[in-house]
Amino acid sequence: MNYTEALNYIYGFTDYERNGKYTRDRNENMLREVELLKRLGNPHLQYSNTLIAGTKGKGSTAAYIERVLREAGLRTGLYTQPDLHTFRERSQCNGHLITEQEVAALVPEIKAAVEQIEASQEYGPFITYEVGTALAFLYFARQQVRHAVVEVGLGGRLDATNVTQPLVSVITSISYDHMSILGDTLTKIATEKAGIIKPNGIVVTSAQAPEALLAIAAIARQRNARMMRVGPDAVDLAEAEVRAGNLLPFSYRYQIHEQNEHGQRFSIQTPAGTYADLWTPLIGEHQVENATVAVATLEELRQKGIEWDEEALYKGLASVHWPARIQVVGHEPTIVVDGAHNADSMQKLLLALRSTFEPHRLICVVGVNKDKDISRMLQELASIDSIVLTQANNPRAMKPEELQQLMAEYAPDVSVQLADTCEQALDLACDLADSSDLICATGSLYLAGEALRWAASHGNATAADEIEGVDH
Repeated sequence: MNYTEALNYIYGFTDYERNGKYTRDRNENMLREVELLKRLGNPHLQYSNTLIAGTKGKGSTAAYIERVLREAGLRTGLYTQPDLHTFRERSQCNGHLITEQEVAALVPEIKAAVEQIEASQEYGPFITYEVGTALAFLYFARQQVRHAVVEVGLGGRLDATNVTQPLVSVITSISYDHMSILGDTLTKIATEKAGIIKPNGIVVTSAQAPEALLAIAAIARQRNARMMRVGPDAVDLAEAEVRAGNLLPFSYRYQIHEQNEHGQRFSIQTPAGTYADLWTPLIGEHQVENATVAVATLEELRQKGIEWDEEALYKGLASVHWPARIQVVGHEPTIVVDGAHNADSMQKLLLALRSTFEPHRLICVVGVNKDKDISRMLQELASIDSIVLTQANNPRAMKPEELQQLMAEYAPDVSVQLADTCEQALDLACDLADSSDLICATGSLYLAGEALRWAASHGNATAADEIEGVDH
């Protein structure tokens, strides 16, 4: 089997990411994954791991933790999704993508195990994500990683990654997304995410909405798990619940001291002291929040025997790279790529763009998926100067003509133009922009990937260097 054949096999199952179709027998998802991994020798039990759920910030938080541990000399695994350019981005060992040859070598083993399970007719059909997760776990075992940092795909309670036994469970920011599957309230969504909390375990969370926090705390109490909260030094949105005794106060607080287009300087107050003069190249207050979650998690991991020192912490946070998160790919005009794909992330993105870059005009290239809360996303975009609507090359993408109709309802004062492709939209935005303006391509990670490939083709060396093949 070669790499192309292996990919065709993996993508031959039901794939929610690509077509929006989802296997509804979700209660079987975990059972299928357990059986598949058992037939592969339970590779996920051969190393320790951290498991990260949340609506936004999972990937960045995972990247921070993995980078610090790698800086400390540990052999690390990193499992994230979706990918920007190639399926191989999802499974990394010590900062390197799984190779095409390694994918091609491992998939036949997985295929044989899947066929055995399917022959028994005990479960419903596998989905692409479950097969991809098994591939990552098997790869980490073969690479003899010491610790894997694993991002949950969707929800948490019934996600295939929840078969692991993490040393620390992490729940990042909670907001509205995937409501048709996870529920239409923050309580329901947070309850699904909190399904990754293990009995007598530890959960670190940066969730801020009281409704979400109370749901997480309830699961933690049921499972006798210790919950640690992370948040800003300035304000706690759940202060009333803290005073009422329903929630504990922040264990870790962050304070930002400097922000520019190159990154942010900040400090973190911990239960034991202060980390001062920290630096991250990632932009936006939400990335400092994610870094603080990472620090809290790392301190808990150290108590579990995963060793690192302060030098590794400072160097790891300062050298992390996580593409398509307010990534600057051009100047005069400033061009930024970001994968924001719900209303909360769009709000944080626009706030960060204005506070960090102070552009004369803000021009957005936007393409979104049909299954998102589009009306609320467009309401957040109502304050920008101009927008070019387009679509990514993905079956879930909404056509720009449909988006234009919604723009007229939710953002009627914004100047709107249409383009058939992301590349055409960025070319048009550049024609519209002056040197003091800012162009931001956003709305989905699929569009962000296409925007980064456009930037690479227009001479951006950073974007070009990080593209190790394109599978879609």
